[in-house]
Amino acid sequence: MRIVATAEVPAVARRAFAPLGEIVVRSAELADQPSTELLIVRGTALDAETLERLPGLRAIARTGAGYDNLDVAAATRRGVPIVYAPGIGSQPVAEGTVALLLAAAKRLRELGAVVEQAAWAARYEVAGLDIEGACLGVVGYGSIGRRVGRLCLGLGMEVIAYDPAIEPFAEPDVELVALEELLERADVITLHCALTENTRGLVDRRLLERVKPGAILVNVARGEIVESEDVLADALACGRLSAVALDVFPTEPPEPGHRLYADRRVICTPHAVGLTSRWNEQVFHSLARDVQAVLAGGLPANVLNPEALTGLSVGHDRAPRSIR
Repeated sequence: MRIVATAEVPAVARRAFAPLGEIVVRSAELADQPSTELLIVRGTALDAETLERLPGLRAIARTGAGYDNLDVAAATRRGVPIVYAPGIGSQPVAEGTVALLLAAAKRLRELGAVVEQAAWAARYEVAGLDIEGACLGVVGYGSIGRRVGRLCLGLGMEVIAYDPAIEPFAEPDVELVALEELLERADVITLHCALTENTRGLVDRRLLERVKPGAILVNVARGEIVESEDVLADALACGRLSAVALDVFPTEPPEPGHRLYADRRVICTPHAVGLTSRWNEQVFHSLARDVQAVLAGGLPANVLNPEALTGLSVGHDRAPRSIR
């Protein structure tokens, strides 16, 4: 079987898919691989035009939690099922979120520069945020957002959440509030909403003008939820934000020369904060099992577009407001 991955995969992926064939990585020449039968999508956008140039495609395996980079409707029309692994990455991403949150709150990049530059006396000029008693505002209270909330409750934070896609919930330690109230109260705002037409550019100048002065913003969801690097840089410059932590960016990879990334109050990771050894093991074995089910004519455990397996060609608008 001809298996193509859009980005490098770990050894565990090659072992998981070995019964089906060898994985070939083709990040830049995807449309020039007409013999591809299985496509493992990592980060790359997959549009209808590219799909049309892959006539032999039998299945798509998506490694991430979101699927805004896939033209699901086009794949469904072609009868190509998309298998994925929902929920597996929730805990690693939640843990990564808390790591970024703490690094930003405790100003670790700035303190590291004190050591690197041998400016020892400058350590007294850097004061972090007290986490205990601080208010965390979670935007998008799905699987990842809930886990972040629970972890931060354990740190002694007050946790509030905004998610219009869910009904009021019975969690006595977490309050569901309107977005306006969250912005006014939160010392730390963390984004966990999916990228939709409603959330694209959600964090813009108008929204940032309403946040609590000196708040910290953490984004591990999708970069395009933030309007641009400029709005974050300007919010830091005027003191509206005191720190920013990013695992995702408006464009990936980001332009390293942008002034935002020169600011030591900004901490970044390369859209990889949730990629752990256990995640790799669980995700790729889950995907391999589901692809094998497709090839055997069965129903995979996790498929985005089951219509593709039944021959029904329908439109697709499944993107939830929060990543679950």
